Amino acid sequence: MMSRTAVITGASGFIGTNIMLRLLREDIRIVAVYHRRQPKYIDDRITWVQADLSKAKECDSVFKKAAEVSENGEIDYLVMTAAYVGGAEKLLNSPMAFVTDTTVLNLYVLQSAYRFKVHKTLYVSSGMGYAESREPLVEERAMEGEPYEKYYFGGWSRRYIEVVCRMYAEKIKDPMNISVIRIDNVYGPYDSFAWEKSHVAAALIRKVVERHNPVEVWGDGKDYKDFIYVEDLAEGAVLALENAKGFHLYNIASGKNVTVNELLSMILEADNYTNAKIVYNATKPTMIPYKVTSIEKAKKELGFHPSVELRDGLIRTIRWYRAQTDIS
Repeated sequence: MMSRTAVITGASGFIGTNIMLRLLREDIRIVAVYHRRQPKYIDDRITWVQADLSKAKECDSVFKKAAEVSENGEIDYLVMTAAYVGGAEKLLNSPMAFVTDTTVLNLYVLQSAYRFKVHKTLYVSSGMGYAESREPLVEERAMEGEPYEKYYFGGWSRRYIEVVCRMYAEKIKDPMNISVIRIDNVYGPYDSFAWEKSHVAAALIRKVVERHNPVEVWGDGKDYKDFIYVEDLAEGAVLALENAKGFHLYNIASGKNVTVNELLSMILEADNYTNAKIVYNATKPTMIPYKVTSIEKAKKELGFHPSVELRDGLIRTIRWYRAQTDIS
């Protein structure tokens, strides 16, 4: 059987690495694209390519390389995970970077993918695009209202790229097959634990593993969030990619929410940190106060069912982080 070929942008990042590992289980040969962040995983089936995807010529060169790597000159899959990323503080202090950098590079990637006739494409978008709601967030309301104010820049840039994906899938000659997934609060191995880039789960895990005393929580810890283990996310991403026909949008999440305080309690218990003192810093930025994501569409159409409970996922992530940092 002829091996399939996939291009993954942002392949050295958290999401890209984990989706790549999942695709390798299908024995797919991969052209993995990175910019500054060095590759974390080496395999004979992976061809690593360094490129600045904000330049059209470099995008074309990536797909040309993929066509050369492919056994039949065709590119079966494209997974788009490259984006400007950062935690709450970076989102508030450098908001336009989430717009300009993320939008430009993804537009050029889609342009090259269309030219090289990629069979199926997956764009990894973000739950930042949703408006604030006390109800479960459903795909049919993806473009209703404005994104939550603190997500305004990142939310609109992701919405715009989603619309462009739909243009390529429905409004153009020789349309592409594109699935879009909206994700939020992913945690697990290969996440960034650097303070300037880490999101809430990784930041709290690092504080607990390093035995900060006190453990600082930004805000009051009462925000509700939906956390999904990255291997579950990667499984949902591959299901959405394989199902790509025309245009589809799916939420890939756990479908459950917990407060940041509940998350911290689980992390403390998982790492046996007893009698920890907790302090709350109201001067630090916090994000949306309540969010729960509906995954009913992904369950029905893709057969997607997250299998890793939050407590177990936190234990696995703590174990992985300790192994990387040599903290006994």
